[in-house]
Amino acid sequence: MDDLFDKYKESIMLSYQYAFRLLLHLKNVISASQQITNEDELMKEVYRDSIVKKYEILEDQLWKLLSKIFKSSGLELNSPRACYRQAFKEGWIENIDVWNDMLSSRNATAHVYNEEDYERIKNKIVNEYVHQIEALLQKIKEEVIDSDVWN
Repeated sequence: MDDLFDKYKESIMLSYQYAFRLLLHLKNVISASQQITNEDELMKEVYRDSIVKKYEILEDQLWKLLSKIFKSSGLELNSPRACYRQAFKEGWIENIDVWNDMLSSRNATAHVYNEEDYERIKNKIVNEYVHQIEALLQKIKEEVIDSDVWN
């Protein structure tokens, strides 16, 4: 077991740091978008698209981070849904339904053709998803990164 942890330790640390930076970038874009006063339609669209794209990249990185963590303990999970389910079982995620919704939103962004749906997804990212991701990354930090197993 320890050999597996050692084998994946650096990769997990780098993936965690990258996911954390992606989260900070997403939060910065959200914050900047909320500080614009005379926002025209183009500016609104640019910020919305940036928020959605950064979320897509972050969500992808997040499930791959979970996959590495679980692989280091001998579990081979190769899909976002399986990784989120296992994170839920571990107690790292409180509400699996929210994560299923997050995954559905992520998958839908490639196929959204009307502005209202795209705006709705952006609002979920801003109002719900960022908090959920932040909480998961905190749990990973406590349970994995700062764990005695790693030191």
